[in-house]
Amino acid sequence: MIKTRFAPSPTGYLHLGNIRSCFLNWLLAKNQKGNFILRLDDTDQDRSEQIYIEAIKSDLAWLGMDYQENYNQSERMENYNKGFEKLLEDKLVYPCFESNEELEIKKKLQSKSGQPPIYDRSALNLSKSQTEELYNKGQQPYWRFKLSRNKIHWNDLIKGKVEVDLSSQSDPVLKRADGSFLYHFPSVVDDIEMGITDIVRGEDHLTNTAIHIEIFQALNAKHPRFGHNPLMLNEDGTKLSKRNFESISIKKFRENHYIKYSLLAYLHSIGLNYEINFEEIKKGIFNNFELNKISQNLPKLDINKIDYFQKLSLRSMTLSDLNLHFDHLSNLKILEPEWELIKNNIENLADISIFIQIIRGQKNEIKPNKDFVLLLKETFTNLDKNISFEDYTVMIKEKSDKFNKKEIFVNTRLLLTGNQNGPSVKDLFNFFGIKNLINKANAS
Repeated sequence: MIKTRFAPSPTGYLHLGNIRSCFLNWLLAKNQKGNFILRLDDTDQDRSEQIYIEAIKSDLAWLGMDYQENYNQSERMENYNKGFEKLLEDKLVYPCFESNEELEIKKKLQSKSGQPPIYDRSALNLSKSQTEELYNKGQQPYWRFKLSRNKIHWNDLIKGKVEVDLSSQSDPVLKRADGSFLYHFPSVVDDIEMGITDIVRGEDHLTNTAIHIEIFQALNAKHPRFGHNPLMLNEDGTKLSKRNFESISIKKFRENHYIKYSLLAYLHSIGLNYEINFEEIKKGIFNNFELNKISQNLPKLDINKIDYFQKLSLRSMTLSDLNLHFDHLSNLKILEPEWELIKNNIENLADISIFIQIIRGQKNEIKPNKDFVLLLKETFTNLDKNISFEDYTVMIKEKSDKFNKKEIFVNTRLLLTGNQNGPSVKDLFNFFGIKNLINKANAS
């Protein structure tokens, strides 16, 4: 059975950049009837906060991205220590004592001499007596994993054949001097013990994946299948940065009353060149989903597309759904016929209250042409039956050639609503009827 996971660090709110990888992992498991795991990378206790843990779970629940298992890495330290003992026994990790300042000096010297800024493995040259002396002085080492420095290959689920040359990478630090673990090692141990079969993440993790493959091998485990999706850019083509994250956080979209289907449809559409079936997405169906169909081009953030899906979401809602989703609209006391009249014309949430005011005559801003009103009184005052909008326009044209079709439409709208915006004139006419139209003409 396929098993995927999403492993965010609870150091901030979820945003469109990282939720995309979550969506791909969730959808991959969902479409193959597998399991999706939420694993919180909270080993950095100084930066991890409970408020973000709760927000992550709340956002996933709101989006309907259900997970079958949930773990906190901070509760699994024994597992990591046990796995680390194996690396010690096999001499695949080694202690290092350099300070951050010393490492920075080394990098600067390497840069000046034209060498790549990677760790020089000088700690491997320490003799046993030198190491003991450092311990006796009270220095605690941090631990690096000894890379093979080979070229690592895999068949990526999105990118196809991938190669990463580890000779250009520093041996990664797995364990800090205080005994806590950095990202690499807990991630691999958890993927092994939780039976993760597939991992989809941003292409900025390509080097990490090569490192992880070597750690999997060091722990005598088969590595999962990997897929790396292109990173999202800003609308102007620049790289997303932390200062952008708040404006595109799921929290912000929720506060701005976006409907979850708007975001799900958008996430599904990124990097795909086929038409999105919005009605199917509302039913939880995501057809034509295959990772290898995702474009290799870097996608740009497209708020207009999200707004387009938001428009479709709003227009497809029943009145009961509308009241359920948007408490702030309850004071309008919208009636079913009113909602049916305006819903196919609204572009965004703000339009709803505006259009309701318009059709209720609460935004009478412009008066119709006086001669047009007089013509209506002369033509329809004694009419004793309802007529269609088409018959209405024909009768006006037969009565007078003073007003062309456009002028008939404009003045009819102004007489009914006093506003140039709102639903189509035909829909307004059918909603109010000829008798209400004439009553308004008589009252003007």
